[in-house]
Amino acid sequence: MSDPNFHITTPRLYLSYADPSNEAHIDFSLELINGAPALRSQGSTGTSAADRDAARKRIADTMTSLKNKGFGRYFVWLRPEPSSSSSSPSNTSTPFSSRALEPIGSVGLQLARLEGIKAPTIPDVGFIFLEKHQGKGYATEAVRVLMKYYEEEKGISVFSGFTKEDNEGARGLFRRLGFRNHGVRRVSGIMWSGEDIEADTWTWGVDEGVGLEEFGI
Repeated sequence: MSDPNFHITTPRLYLSYADPSNEAHIDFSLELINGAPALRSQGSTGTSAADRDAARKRIADTMTSLKNKGFGRYFVWLRPEPSSSSSSPSNTSTPFSSRALEPIGSVGLQLARLEGIKAPTIPDVGFIFLEKHQGKGYATEAVRVLMKYYEEEKGISVFSGFTKEDNEGARGLFRRLGFRNHGVRRVSGIMWSGEDIEADTWTWGVDEGVGLEEFGI
């Protein structure tokens, strides 16, 4: 079982594992995946979870992936302002899994989603946030710290990102983080359905002059 108190801290956020046995996590997963931003992304690299069983399976699958492959999704929570009350459930002395925190989104890294399907050999960044929390830099902050964590803890120094060509929000995030754009390319293995897609393709840490074909892109 994954450590329920594991978390990554940024100045404004926490990243942590989701728990398929936690009904509040199921509620938030449904709110997030069935919200307007996710619905707009479906048809590119998004998936949907229309009911509690599907949402629970989605969380369970990502926890299995994190355990077996080291890649998957993390919930993103707002880090509250420091409280003078030591009894506050959001106080940092409280075990992380028992803190009263506000979830705002999800961020992750995926690699080799489907067995037997050719896919890029470098992990790709994914993120989705509730609409009311967009435009505040939270996604950039969360992706940056997750990449730093994987680089420092797992030795991964190259990353990719795929989006729709008209998704200026995602394109802007990749620019802010220093990703390089390679235009629209046909990519296999990044859709849970297994189909190939035409995706606006970005990389970070790939040396200039190195062909993306070396990474299965």
